[in-house]
Amino acid sequence: MLEPSDPTYGFPFTPYKQQQQLMDHLYRAMASGEVTVIESPTGTGKSLSLISSSLSFLRDAKAHERHNLVASIRAAVADNESFKDEPEWVIEHEIKTKLAELDRQEKELEERLEGIRQKERVERAKAAAENARTMARKRQKMTDDERQEQADEQFAPAPYYEDDEAGAKEVVAYVDDAEDNLSPAVRALMASISGKSKSRSEQEEEPDVRKIYFASRTHSQLSQFVAELRKTPFAGETSAKPPGLPTPPSSSPEAESPSRPIRLIPLGSRQNLCINDDVRKKSGGSNEAMGDLCVELQKSGKERCPYLPPLDEPSKLNDFRDKALASVHDIEVIEDLGRNTHTCPYYGSRKAVRTAEVVTLPYNMLMQKTAREALGISLKDHIVIIDEAHNLIDSILSLHSVSISTRQLLAIRQALLTYIQKFRSRFTGLNASYLKRLALLLKGLTEFAEQWAKGAKKEEMVQVSRLFEAGGAGALDQINMRKLDEYLTKSKIARKIGGYSDSLAEQKTAQGRQAVRADATRALHQIQQFILSLAHADRDGRVLLTKETKRGADSTSDKVEVVMKYLLLAPSESFRDVAEEASSVILAGGTMAPMSDFREQLFPYLPKERFSTFSCGHVVPADHVSTYAVSKGPTGVTFSFTYERRGDEKLLDELGQAIVNIAAIVPKGMVVFVPSYDFLNQAQTRWQKSGMIKRLAAKKEPFWEPKASADVDAVLREYAVGNAGSGKGSILFAVVGAKLSEGINFADDMARCVVVCGIPYPNSQSAELKERMHYLKTSAPPGRPSGSPDPGQVLYQNLAFRVVNQSIGRAIRNARDWASIVLLDERYTQPSKKAQLPAWLDSGVQSPPTFGALVQDLARFNRKMRAAVS
Repeated sequence: MLEPSDPTYGFPFTPYKQQQQLMDHLYRAMASGEVTVIESPTGTGKSLSLISSSLSFLRDAKAHERHNLVASIRAAVADNESFKDEPEWVIEHEIKTKLAELDRQEKELEERLEGIRQKERVERAKAAAENARTMARKRQKMTDDERQEQADEQFAPAPYYEDDEAGAKEVVAYVDDAEDNLSPAVRALMASISGKSKSRSEQEEEPDVRKIYFASRTHSQLSQFVAELRKTPFAGETSAKPPGLPTPPSSSPEAESPSRPIRLIPLGSRQNLCINDDVRKKSGGSNEAMGDLCVELQKSGKERCPYLPPLDEPSKLNDFRDKALASVHDIEVIEDLGRNTHTCPYYGSRKAVRTAEVVTLPYNMLMQKTAREALGISLKDHIVIIDEAHNLIDSILSLHSVSISTRQLLAIRQALLTYIQKFRSRFTGLNASYLKRLALLLKGLTEFAEQWAKGAKKEEMVQVSRLFEAGGAGALDQINMRKLDEYLTKSKIARKIGGYSDSLAEQKTAQGRQAVRADATRALHQIQQFILSLAHADRDGRVLLTKETKRGADSTSDKVEVVMKYLLLAPSESFRDVAEEASSVILAGGTMAPMSDFREQLFPYLPKERFSTFSCGHVVPADHVSTYAVSKGPTGVTFSFTYERRGDEKLLDELGQAIVNIAAIVPKGMVVFVPSYDFLNQAQTRWQKSGMIKRLAAKKEPFWEPKASADVDAVLREYAVGNAGSGKGSILFAVVGAKLSEGINFADDMARCVVVCGIPYPNSQSAELKERMHYLKTSAPPGRPSGSPDPGQVLYQNLAFRVVNQSIGRAIRNARDWASIVLLDERYTQPSKKAQLPAWLDSGVQSPPTFGALVQDLARFNRKMRAAVS
């Protein structure tokens, strides 16, 4: 097994024991090709540890592969009969010639990138001297806002060919939506006899170098990852090689520049990277609409997007690729680079994927196979690291769940029939056949929904097969859903039908008024996703039927609308291709326990030797954290924040008094997490009426989590101001599992105490949750030990405690930080509940016999910590 060339992994500081252990485990897991789940509490330097270990492995693996390659070339030359009688220098020359050819592309790329880096250094020095900001945004001059009326011809269906019809592979360009109405065989023939001369570099496909795909939930988190990477030697931002950076072999093309930056490219959607301001304005911020407009600007005979060079002029995109890879950039810089070079950063970043060594992307782009294919991403033999993976299972289930309503079905069906009537004479046999199947499916689903609406039930969970058996949908079981989905995907017919429908809607709009877009395009994309979902094995999903009452078009009568929502229940198959294609998969997070969830729900098929877990302790000293499970309030009222008691005014009054008493002891910032927005509103209303808020304001200035995401930053700024200087501090009320319970840094004086009220169990009457719990119970593998807990109930407990533990982790953010954690609910005193709290708390959860005992111990702890840091 590969061993690290540098045991410190190039970590930029002296690592803590926990960090060293994490890096050792990660390196071994990648070397063994494992799927591993890593838990590293927030504030322990997880990101730096992941970066240092994984990039050390990447360079070590590259050097190891090269060493093996040199050995194989030597062996091949030695075994060649024609070289047996040749002198040694002839053999060495032959070996060097073969190695030079292998290294040519890498060396040429690095020479181009080094030239760009030298130029950037000069530009940075000049900019620093002038104290001017570089790469300022350039705004494109807006064109006419009105959409130009387009001829109906653009919506006509292109001939459709299935894979086995063509005798040659389809020629694929970077514009994956290009259409020319030619069969794959004809396009291949034209390409083979094209008279256009191409350089050797254009003819060769760029090598898909071994790389790491690093995914997280948001671009903000990915930008933080890039900022952490810049602290390491792998960013190559120092003139000399920093200690700890592995040195490539002298025969490697990298040996001449050991401190070169790792080649990194961030990927994003058009919403993040489109720089055509006219497209952004017309799309209204919709990624789907932006994609449609982008494709329209790529068609031959149209006015092209000014930022996307033609296919036969690749140099502009190649230049963008090289500039993007020359230094370590986050996605904001990539967008600015696009504006600065007048080149599309969306396609330019995709161009850089094959030669990049690190690719960052949001994990919704990684988890869907269709998204990876659209981006041209292959995970084969590469490493996948998913950070903030505690919500990964829920995210996979959510990504593969889709809803469709009877209103949308009717709109799609009407658009389809209108389209067929218009272009009937243009259909090929396959087009006509698949559109007929689509019309049959829409008719069957509509009739099924209308039939179900006549019943008394307002909500029902059904098997997928039920949709094909009842009502007018009896013939639907003859439709091959996967083939239909393949047709919709390859033919882009949904875009054509929707575009034609939208065009008709615009034509009917009064002259001079703003164009009105129909929702047919978006609805067609949804039905396509719904069709793909129905193609899953019946055991993997269910369909939830619900009735919704909507006001009719005449605004005087109500109309019942049926919504059909496909729910994925088993995430393992949807993630299986990632685990099986990648050489190693790492799931990391601050709160991953219980890790058995990932083994049982995501990777049940993996052999035991390919799955591992790792959990490290916190870097903060144990005596810097004081944790309490409190069962009674100041007057002895039992804290039991069950759903039934949450509106109890006596309980709310007791909670308010408890918080006032704790606030009188705790210095600076204090964060209180409550189970729901409804509970927060009830408490705020009651305390306003009782005068409790005035009493609380005498101790600390209160702030409340806003419902609008746009207001979060303003609230946090004001809360932080209250904790600065020598003032009394602030108190922030937030909701567990909402905007402030994860991803927010409440370090040091921002949170000297975190209070969690109750246990935020999900709604046990939710049809979706009940079905998921039932599925886990009934699909549990045979042979489980007797007395094993019900997997459905385990899920129910885990959903609650995972968000509790996320909230607890907001307080401790670095090795010198300190805080108290107060859990207000009698259920936290139960050993089974304590066992589900973060492992780094160990057995340090105290259960004071009275609220007075809590106050005394809290006062002691705060005096001790304030004295220690003063």
